[in-house]
Amino acid sequence: MPRPTLFRVLLMERRWDRWSTFCLRFEQAARELAKEVNAPRLATITVPRRSFDRWAKGDWQGVPRPDTALILERLFGVPSEDLFSPAPDSLHLQAPSHDRDGLSASLTITENWSTSRLFMPAGELPGSWEMVGRQALDGTASAVAFRPAVRSGSIAQIDVTSTGAFDRLLRSARRGFLVGVDERESTPQLFVIDAANARRARAMAPGRSVIELPAAHVLDDFIYGLLWSLVQFDDGLLADDSALAQEQHALDTYLALPRSAPSRMAMPDLTMAGTQWLGSSFCAQHIMRRLDGLTEPPVFWTREQTGEQAAAWLWFRHKIDYLRTLSSRFPKGAAPMSRAFCIPESEVSRSDQYERILLLLAIALMELQGIRVDVLTYPEYSEMDGFALVPEQRAVVANWTRTDAIWAVDTVTQRPALRGYREAAGEAQAHSVMRGPDPQTRLRALAGYLEIDWAWLIGRCRELRECGTASIVRPRSRHLSVEALDEVFHFFGSLAPDR
Repeated sequence: MPRPTLFRVLLMERRWDRWSTFCLRFEQAARELAKEVNAPRLATITVPRRSFDRWAKGDWQGVPRPDTALILERLFGVPSEDLFSPAPDSLHLQAPSHDRDGLSASLTITENWSTSRLFMPAGELPGSWEMVGRQALDGTASAVAFRPAVRSGSIAQIDVTSTGAFDRLLRSARRGFLVGVDERESTPQLFVIDAANARRARAMAPGRSVIELPAAHVLDDFIYGLLWSLVQFDDGLLADDSALAQEQHALDTYLALPRSAPSRMAMPDLTMAGTQWLGSSFCAQHIMRRLDGLTEPPVFWTREQTGEQAAAWLWFRHKIDYLRTLSSRFPKGAAPMSRAFCIPESEVSRSDQYERILLLLAIALMELQGIRVDVLTYPEYSEMDGFALVPEQRAVVANWTRTDAIWAVDTVTQRPALRGYREAAGEAQAHSVMRGPDPQTRLRALAGYLEIDWAWLIGRCRELRECGTASIVRPRSRHLSVEALDEVFHFFGSLAPDR
């Protein structure tokens, strides 16, 4: 990866990476320079948002317009030609060690993942790691501290010599992460651990100056996707814990109704995470109640199309319970249970790799539970209801994702509607990108469609199988669990990467 420009490094170091913040500094420097050189026109110079965004990416090289260049030189104390050239290594060495580590990690994270921003305060305070959702999650922020790290084989050692930022991170009641930064390569390697786990490790060995982590903790698309989804769900559900408990009594009333679709405005205080949890939980109960007495499994259709939407299957405790109950109620027989997704190519191309990994893991969880998954790519089926189809009898409709309501459920018996659901399921089975006689073959085909390297995926799952999800990050909400994800790691880890 080429080094970012000096402009971007200085921008991040001074925490001016918001356009509004930068403009205040730039316009102040413009007024001061205009007064000094008696050139009033300089006081009117501004930087358009489009120009700032282009410069801030760190890969634009050139020289701005002359007046703008003069003001930038005044602002940063560096010739404009140098500002938009690759940042020199020596710049980092001028800062204290913990500042250098934080700056290096901040640049790496913000360049690799557009849904992350890091804010680094001056002095001995922890930074703030902001993760933002796309459509289904609200976003949240966690405390973060950076320390030097050294990787040796399968182990990474993080220096935990006492510093103000590190000590405050361990004492904080909010979610936090310790990030070790190994800068010995041209691209820094980052190793991450939940602050609660770091606190536990420090308490067990109070005299040690390092914390040893499995190298599987390296922050890549795989680990980032897990952190990004879990932390947003976790903080949202913790914020909603009391409200969700109060709403439980109302669910029995709704479950007795043949159809319901409560507006989000009926519970406006819930976060997106809380709304998803409540809708998902209700839909699972609605479906199970209306499948009583069946001896053959229905055909399922689900509406998730992105990793952000599908991550709930990996973290929500009731989701794994729901899948297990279905598997026990409809054991493998002549007609295996099936579930269809519609994931058009346009959604794949819009998704970053970490989201596509989450989607693959969620589908693997279903295959692991004995559910054959079909993935249809035809966009005309994108708005199909989520349903459980009992052929020639009824379709139990249950939507909780990509809907304006908290949930939208119904039981459909009209033949034209049933024919539409049956045709959709038939199309998915006939034209699925997941073809093959066994889960490994089907999942490998899906990995190809999602552009995920199969050998790399299997290798990462083997590493994570050894340490477990909870060694990296632990959910705090009682509604979340790492159990399903660990099962998926064990499943993938048992597969051969070269088959």
